[in-house]
Amino acid sequence: MKFFGYDSAFTRFFLRLFRLTTANLLWLVGCLPVVTAGASTAGLYYAMDRLRQDDENIWKNYKYGFTHHWKKATIGWVIVAVFAAALIYEWQLYDMDFFKGKTPLIVLLIIALTTLAFIAVWFFPILINFVGSFGDIVGNAFIFSFMYAPMTLITIALYAGLGFLIFKVIYTAGIAILFGNALIVYASLNLYERALAKYRKGAEE
Repeated sequence: MKFFGYDSAFTRFFLRLFRLTTANLLWLVGCLPVVTAGASTAGLYYAMDRLRQDDENIWKNYKYGFTHHWKKATIGWVIVAVFAAALIYEWQLYDMDFFKGKTPLIVLLIIALTTLAFIAVWFFPILINFVGSFGDIVGNAFIFSFMYAPMTLITIALYAGLGFLIFKVIYTAGIAILFGNALIVYASLNLYERALAKYRKGAEE
């Protein structure tokens, strides 16, 4: 019976999984108007950061992150979405047979897409951990993403794996959608903590 006790590792695991699922569903609902996807993502990151510190009030923390960071998060989301759409369109354009001399342009496009992805995976962790203007957050996200490139690449690989499970493996698509993004956010925040804590402490001093 101890295996199923409230304090057992088994129970704690499933309670944590339940909270990840709850947070992910809140995030999905918050993203439905599309324009609020940035604010909803800020809410998810804040809730996962608090959960990482054993604050299990998912709704309260999601709501706080959503309402407190919605302006900068929305601007960031719109910029990323517009740039991503433009770069993907350019990629499709270069892929057409009539387009000549495209190899150097494709290399530049890959660099641009990689840089955008690098900044995107650090934008929200920086947003919820530090105070500053939108430009400061973007600049710090850029610096952190390359300064801690191995962490950045691990996060991008996790998202690539999530995309594979959703779009290529029909049996795991539902489970991946249910809590996959929240799990990656939770894991990435734990991964980034060593880097963030050092600068957070310096800012507090």
